[in-house]
Amino acid sequence: MPAPPHPPFPEAAVRAAVAQTLRQIAPEVDLSAIPDTANLRRECDLDSVDFQNFVIGLGKLLHIAIADRDAAELVTLAGCLALLAHRPSATAD
Repeated sequence: MPAPPHPPFPEAAVRAAVAQTLRQIAPEVDLSAIPDTANLRRECDLDSVDFQNFVIGLGKLLHIAIADRDAAELVTLAGCLALLAHRPSATAD
């Protein structure tokens, strides 16, 4: 019998995960000062490698795989919330 699906990530958990992941890449960034719709790459001065590390780090922290096709949606906090807040959380394997 398959395991029941896990509930989606709460919005607060997504915000915390984004903030924690960004702190590892750009510790000087204050996410609370950045509007949800602002481009995180521009606001946090992330180059393409930094952004790739952000996507990978976010996936590791949340224990999920983020497809390359979804990475572009993560360029804003609003995009992170839209993509991840409704996604079932992973199992703790």
